[in-house]
Amino acid sequence: MCQFPSTGPTVTILLLVNLATILTVTSDQKFNEAHYERLPPGYSYDYLQASPTEQFSTSRSLLECSGLALSSKSEFFSYNKDSHVCKNYSPKNIMTVVRGNDSNEISYYRSSEWIKTYAISMGANSLIYNSILNIGSPSTWNVDKCNGIHCPNFFRHPILDIWKSLPIYQVKLVLYKKETAVVTMVFNGRNTTLENWFSAKNLKSSPWDDLATSSHNYFSMAGVVKIRRFYVSAFHNACPGDAGWLSINEKFHVCGWERSSYFPAIIYSNTKSKTIWYNGYGTADSMAIFIRMKSN
Repeated sequence: MCQFPSTGPTVTILLLVNLATILTVTSDQKFNEAHYERLPPGYSYDYLQASPTEQFSTSRSLLECSGLALSSKSEFFSYNKDSHVCKNYSPKNIMTVVRGNDSNEISYYRSSEWIKTYAISMGANSLIYNSILNIGSPSTWNVDKCNGIHCPNFFRHPILDIWKSLPIYQVKLVLYKKETAVVTMVFNGRNTTLENWFSAKNLKSSPWDDLATSSHNYFSMAGVVKIRRFYVSAFHNACPGDAGWLSINEKFHVCGWERSSYFPAIIYSNTKSKTIWYNGYGTADSMAIFIRMKSN
């Protein structure tokens, strides 16, 4: 077991030799557990956009590299056993997972009960669907620039690109308003893909009493005409009579209830059941997706 000082003066980081679990011990002897899991064999991280000019440092060991990752709260990192280069990636880097060419490089991701894999906020004209599914170039997603007062606050975990290779047990979608969760939907994640987990058949729980038992004309991430994403709709009735539970609108379509001064607009029923959109709805500031892995 090795010890390294963290960025805080009263915290010591204890690293177990197999890197299965990394424990932090605070000055009042409370244990906060965090650990990094290794990517499946043969996989490593790569950039989806132009590689930054930052120079990665070297570390004496894998444990020291993981300690640096933990102290900087990195979600993922890589270590090369031959060159000892420690790649401690920034959350701002837009990454993917690829088949690695260097057998000496081993890559890890930070694990917890629920792993945050995606997050985006309202208003920056970001393309949510394309950025989740890694469609097109990141430069077209509008996730790195502010639009007026709205900034994307974007995060995309590269392990989304190896969804089928992960033992995903459950998926959770959460909407936030003023940093408080206002909608939480939990889905079965077993035998799913990155796109089809969001469906009526996989739904396990939601805040709406009638969602599981009602009929839906739409319940999908793709939604309607490449505009209404994560669209959960009960029925359409000439716009004023449209009813549903959730819609993340990437732009204006045809209905008055879709009008907004910013996009994406994250709207939801703020009652215990579906809402007639024309009569009112709640708006969220941001959305996040989490996954839970099956324990060994």
